[in-house]
Amino acid sequence: MGILDIFRKKPATAIDPICHMTVEKDNARATSEYEGETYYFCAPGCKHVFDEDPAKYIGVDKPAVEM
Repeated sequence: MGILDIFRKKPATAIDPICHMTVEKDNARATSEYEGETYYFCAPGCKHVFDEDPAKYIGVDKPAVEM
C-alpha cells in the first residue's frame, strides 16, 4: 500500500438482500425502492425475487438463495 492509497476513496457498497453479495452501488446490476429505501442487487434475478415479496428479505441474515 502506497501513500496515495490512503487518499483513494473506496466505492460505496451495499449487501444484496437476496444472495448477500457485496455490491458496489455505482455498478449495481439492478435496484429497487421499498419503503423509502434503495436496495442494490448483483443481478436482475435477485431483484425479481426481492420485488415479489420485499418484506420477506428485509433484515434477513442468511442468503435466501444458495449460490
